[in-house]
Amino acid sequence: MGTSSFFEYPAPDEEQPPDELLFLSGQSEAHWRAIFAHAQPQRFRAGDVLIRRGEVERAIYIVIAGALEVVSVEGGASGARVIPVPTGSVIGEIGFFDARPRSATVRAVTDGEVRRLDHEGYEALARSDPALARTLLFELGRILAVRLRQTNEFIRGWLG
Repeated sequence: MGTSSFFEYPAPDEEQPPDELLFLSGQSEAHWRAIFAHAQPQRFRAGDVLIRRGEVERAIYIVIAGALEVVSVEGGASGARVIPVPTGSVIGEIGFFDARPRSATVRAVTDGEVRRLDHEGYEALARSDPALARTLLFELGRILAVRLRQTNEFIRGWLG
């Protein structure tokens, strides 16, 4: 059984998230169990804020179910960019790496669930399964690269 047992992927007629944003999509059920043994489940309701811009928190959130969105500018300002976060993806990777204030707010569009892996949980995973922990870091780096490329494309389009 693959990761499909952990994630509610959209039905074929629904909008599919880009494969490049799926986090650790090729991992076995045993690997997911090992990761989730060090991560806390967190349910959310529509309208909840999971990550608030400016707060310091060294954790990632693996999106198990539900719809989230990243808001790049708060308060409904014109020019605010809202980016959907697909089930099976991860959020919070920048703060996880640099332990600095969050760069954006993430809010729930629907009810759902994430698994929160903080730095201490990651360190425990690294002690118990160094190869899996290394894979997780490379996957976070890959997701960061994809999002940076998407941001660059957005800026190029905005600048004309």
